Amino acid sequence: MKVILFGASKGGENYIANHPDLEIVAFVDNDASKHGTMFMGFPIIAPTTIALHSFDSIVITSQWVDQIYRQLTEELKIPASKIISPNKQAVKASLPFEDSSTLAFAQTLLRTLNQFCNTRNISMCLDSGTLLGAIRDNALIAWDDDIDLAIDKENFEKLHAQLPELFEIISSRFNVNWEIVVISVNGIDSCFNIEFSNSSETNYVLFDVSIQRRESRDGYSELLSSGGLFFAPAKHFDRFEPISFLDDIFYAPFEADGFLTFMYGEWQTPQKTTHITEYKNRRASMPMRKGGIKVTKRTLSHEGFN
Repeated sequence: MKVILFGASKGGENYIANHPDLEIVAFVDNDASKHGTMFMGFPIIAPTTIALHSFDSIVITSQWVDQIYRQLTEELKIPASKIISPNKQAVKASLPFEDSSTLAFAQTLLRTLNQFCNTRNISMCLDSGTLLGAIRDNALIAWDDDIDLAIDKENFEKLHAQLPELFEIISSRFNVNWEIVVISVNGIDSCFNIEFSNSSETNYVLFDVSIQRRESRDGYSELLSSGGLFFAPAKHFDRFEPISFLDDIFYAPFEADGFLTFMYGEWQTPQKTTHITEYKNRRASMPMRKGGIKVTKRTLSHEGFN
């Protein structure tokens, strides 16, 4: 099947890895700065040029599923029968926490990050799927593919200043190759992504740790890396509560059960296969930003920020 992937990002990269038999025509992206460049060896085209290409389906590999679907059907007149909105597992990497050695590594890394922040008076809490696993299962969810943490602006900046020290600590404790990626969304530093590759002596399944900046606006806590898509009542993130997890004390959002209900709806029953459109609260009607959501990255490695 000949497909165009809407979203030149890690989701698209994972979709290709999970569907190796597809014939990829191109990536399409709303970020105008990407047009005319290449991603994974495929051209990135503007949405307005989709009709110039022959394809069987367009697969939405971006988190902004609702906005892109309306853009395709209403603005670009693409038949709905040609649009695929895959489940979250289809755009995720391999499932790292099903592997026992990777799970043990992830748990130790999470405790290390928690202790690093606690000893430096940096407030950070569990968020999203990691919080869900901690509250419901007292474990990292086996079919999750990353670790989610939340931090406010003040503590984000404090941690930012200490990233070189954090890099040195995790490099000395874990025999893998580290990168810390600072992700900016629409010109605002919004997330620290801690990533690794295996050394010659390790064989972990790859995963990321995302320390995502939240900001309270008009009574809601905005997840800045989502460009306004995901939010929650501010009360959950204006203060934290301690919880016991992985034989350590972590912080969770205030009234974590209420936050999980707001975000996921019926969260007590595990669901291995989900769609972003099934999230209880998201800004599905949020207009697409003119020129697209602009995401930039810079990396801290052993050579410093690139």
